[in-house]
Amino acid sequence: MKNFIAVSLILISYLSYSQSTAMIAVVLEDGKESQYLAKEKNWNIAAQALVDAGIIAQWSVWKRTRREGDENWAQYYIFRRTTADQDAMTTNYDKLWDIIYPKFKGKSKKQIRRMLGFDGIFKDRRERQYKWVSATGWLGLEWEIGDKCNFHFMTKKNEDFVDYEDKLWKPVAQKQILDGYRKFWGLAEIISKDEGAKKLNTGFTHIAFNFMTSKKGDNTMDIGDDFLTRKSWEGLQNSREMLPAEELTLVYSTF
Repeated sequence: MKNFIAVSLILISYLSYSQSTAMIAVVLEDGKESQYLAKEKNWNIAAQALVDAGIIAQWSVWKRTRREGDENWAQYYIFRRTTADQDAMTTNYDKLWDIIYPKFKGKSKKQIRRMLGFDGIFKDRRERQYKWVSATGWLGLEWEIGDKCNFHFMTKKNEDFVDYEDKLWKPVAQKQILDGYRKFWGLAEIISKDEGAKKLNTGFTHIAFNFMTSKKGDNTMDIGDDFLTRKSWEGLQNSREMLPAEELTLVYSTF
């Protein structure tokens, strides 16, 4: 049974590589959080309409857990996923508003644009586009508001970085999935940045995502202690720089 699950995980992971995702970080003006969430509640309706119409594949909003001294970090992240076919249909967005307007019955076009607009709410907005370069499959697709995940910004230091992650870390994550401790692990390459993200000049090249389950217990990493294994993991650690994990909590989604 576990072998069947493992094959299924690999297949789902392979199919996901053709997808790209926009990761939009927003810093809010002081005192604007409630207004922002009201806007995103409206966008949840609009985004679901775009998913149903085949314009995008998925949309979600996540709140970042604050840490001391991180005032310049984003408070929220929006993720907008599209398939390769959707990316190729560059004219899809020409009909975006024609799809959204009917979902707000009784409202004028002017009212709807005001309901979905963010004027005066964002202090800063930064967008990165990424694609998967290594990933497990998903253990179940069910999501609930309040679910948590985390991600690490990473900077590769040599050309072996992705191979190390794929050959060493991915099998560990897959075992954790089979043991019930994890839902997903994925490594994504940042493929583009808007001007706001470029101004940060961080040098990040990749993002690692971790979605764990609520299972408690001894989740050990038995990776061996022989010479070759130790040297392999040293090679992994030397192949990249990694920031501490950022915790996210799901607020809205089209999952």
